[in-house]
Amino acid sequence: MGKSLLVPAIAALFLIYGGSVNGCVVNVNNNCPYEVTACSQTQSDNIAQVNLAAGGSAAIDLGGACSWPAAVVYASVTGQCAVSGTPNAATDRNLANLAEFTIGANGQDTYDLSNVNAYTIGLAINPSNSGCTSISCTINDISGFCQPPNQLVTQSSNAESCINTDGTNGLGPTDGTRQFKNACPSSYSYNFDDATSTFTCGTGTDYSVVFCP
Repeated sequence: MGKSLLVPAIAALFLIYGGSVNGCVVNVNNNCPYEVTACSQTQSDNIAQVNLAAGGSAAIDLGGACSWPAAVVYASVTGQCAVSGTPNAATDRNLANLAEFTIGANGQDTYDLSNVNAYTIGLAINPSNSGCTSISCTINDISGFCQPPNQLVTQSSNAESCINTDGTNGLGPTDGTRQFKNACPSSYSYNFDDATSTFTCGTGTDYSVVFCP
């Protein structure tokens, strides 16, 4: 995307589950030429953060339980994933595109990439199981891409987000959501964009989430 995502000099610990080293691991990889603040969260967990240097990676190990319901991984555009002192509250999740997972539901994982809120950084999900689908979304020129009714937001760090103004409104495709769908056909562009945007794989698979694939 050409704009560095601000990473402040703070200590942050990424959420690591269990003790397994084989199977049910989500590896988060930063292929960008700059540092990225990576965030992870489930419905019931506090938000976890790790600052990934260019070329860096971190692992989320789901252990023997192999369960990760309603989970997301995304890049913070402010450099701070969580609201200080407020459990489960994100600072800027609504300014980011998301890698979404439900792992371990009746022996099947579900995963997707979502631009329903916004887009800020190239993102991919690559399952280790060769029989499952890898998905990716990269929009190189955000400011050129982001046209009305969508809105461009630029942070003091120069990180850019294109806000999907119609993505969460519960309607079908609109002129705004079609901008996102045309750019990334395999990603969610609005809340009910399931048919072409949801993918499944057998539980026990490892996944790579890649920034700047």
